[in-house]
Amino acid sequence: MAGNSQNISVSLIARRNLLNKQDRSADDTAAELLELSHVRLDREKISEIDNLDCLGPVTNLYLQKNEINRIENLEVLPKLRFLTLAENNISKLENLKTLANLKFLDLSDNNIENFDAEDLPSGLVILLLKGNPCTQNVEYKKKLLTALPSLKQLDGNEITRQDRVEAGCEAESDSDEDSDELEENGESDLDREKEKQGSLHQHCNDILVRAKIRTVKEAKEHGKRMEELASLRDLQLQRTSSRVSSRP
Repeated sequence: MAGNSQNISVSLIARRNLLNKQDRSADDTAAELLELSHVRLDREKISEIDNLDCLGPVTNLYLQKNEINRIENLEVLPKLRFLTLAENNISKLENLKTLANLKFLDLSDNNIENFDAEDLPSGLVILLLKGNPCTQNVEYKKKLLTALPSLKQLDGNEITRQDRVEAGCEAESDSDEDSDELEENGESDLDREKEKQGSLHQHCNDILVRAKIRTVKEAKEHGKRMEELASLRDLQLQRTSSRVSSRP
């Protein structure tokens, strides 16, 4: 595994997710990466989740069938709604709580033996853990239903009112729109073997792309700070003017 594994890089993300264009500049690559909403990095022998800070508001991330050992460094994708990490080497649920918008999580066929359901985002709608040793625990379903009030589907099975009653939870009758949308999304995307392929121009430099992305993000943050400072100055001037005008 060690000899053939690779890291996530700008070049890899671009090769898998951007259309092949000749003579793409670093600026163009950075701009296109920041526009991606769906990122496919499955079947790439990736060993670590890292270097995703070059991306923008990604909602769907596909990392199935790699060699990943830990769930980490996903906090840079706060908009993430759909995440698949099936068929990796993950043994622990961790670093997922920050993904407040996550609705679909596939961790099938990993090595998870024990878990704390509180480590999962409470808004999950669909969860797949089948193929992990933890599913043999007698408290498996109860623990998950107790911690995940929005869960509609577990390991491919719909959560019924009776399931919640037996787990000691309040039975809910929420709409299944989220569940239907995510299930359809997962089926159409995960079963698709023909990926958008292409290669980045040989002169595209990862460092230049990252530098451009940092510049864009820093410019946005700077703009926000300047607006806040301007508002504070205006407020201070108004207060000063008010005090002066009120003097006898």
